Amino acid sequence: MAIGSICLAPLRGVTGLRFRQAFQAHHTGLDLAVAPFIATVQGDRVKPEILRGIDPSVQPEGLPLIPQVIGKDPRQLRVMLHAMMELGYRQVDLNAGCPWPFVAKKGRGSGLLRDESVLASMLETGCEVLGEGNFSIKVRLGLEDNKLLPKRLPLIQQFPLRELCVHPRTAKQMYEGTVDLDAFEAVANQCTLPLTYNGDIRTLEDYQRLAARFPKVSRWMLGRGIVANPFLAESIRAGKDTRDMTRFMAWHADLLARYAEGAPGDHALLGHLKELWSYLAPTFVHGDKIWDSLKISRTREEFERILQLMPLRWKD
Repeated sequence: MAIGSICLAPLRGVTGLRFRQAFQAHHTGLDLAVAPFIATVQGDRVKPEILRGIDPSVQPEGLPLIPQVIGKDPRQLRVMLHAMMELGYRQVDLNAGCPWPFVAKKGRGSGLLRDESVLASMLETGCEVLGEGNFSIKVRLGLEDNKLLPKRLPLIQQFPLRELCVHPRTAKQMYEGTVDLDAFEAVANQCTLPLTYNGDIRTLEDYQRLAARFPKVSRWMLGRGIVANPFLAESIRAGKDTRDMTRFMAWHADLLARYAEGAPGDHALLGHLKELWSYLAPTFVHGDKIWDSLKISRTREEFERILQLMPLRWKD
């Protein structure tokens, strides 16, 4: 089975700059990454600190980055795209999939699908500024049900987009329940754009099952699955489990050091580490006990001591 392109998902608060840097230092398998979204801003300029996470000078080598933007105002989108282009980026992704209610209710993220005219204006602006084949969009199946994306697909396909990325859940589901593969298949059958699949690829077997069912998919986006198992992309390419505890611990130590470098104190550092381990812990034997101890730790020293005392062994 031919392996398609593999992309790191824009998982806000997790797959940011430091995660990408540490990943590339210790792991392989990714072809590119989409950065966590940057919100459009009012005014005619974008403050440099807003774009710090996508500064090309600090991105890891060998992992091309595509910035992602979220918003609903075409004028603000234009300003943000020009700011990203000034940094050297020529491809940008539009977030029309964020499910958080406080985002969607304001017509951003997944809420962008609700208003056909606003969606059209955003796509038109993106394609105009970036040029044909450089703007893309990440979507969900809909808000309350899976019927909205099929209604919007003819509109979306009027524009010369680089790709359409679909997470086959509704916004209402958030990240719970199961992906709707039948609904995704219906979209795939009607899709004329390059198609990316995102959602619940947690194991090599998940990928193989999905790749066999959806040969039309040209790119596979890994999010929570690769955070929980940073070996996932290379395991997919190797066709076998490549996990190695020595490499895992080296990666973890590197990532911890990078987080600490950017954190003003233990409280901020532990916020990053606990977010990370909320994904990692379930992959280990007795992961619930590991997580119960880690989540109540109050200092870096305590956090590291817990990991030293807890024998780490992956579940089969």
